[in-house]
Amino acid sequence: MGIERAAVPGVGGALRLPRARIVPLSAPPPSYEAAVARYLTGAGIANSSARIYRISLTT
Repeated sequence: MGIERAAVPGVGGALRLPRARIVPLSAPPPSYEAAVARYLTGAGIANSSARIYRISLTT
């Protein structure tokens, strides 16, 4: 997943960010840890950032 240039007429350097995956909430997660994992999966962030967020959210 990376940043790519958008082909927009009249705009020189517009950037298009990747869209986050949408995870449907069919049932509530069984635990807080599962909720954190679900949130980070749908956040669309790098694994290294997800690791830091996971540490912050679970401590």
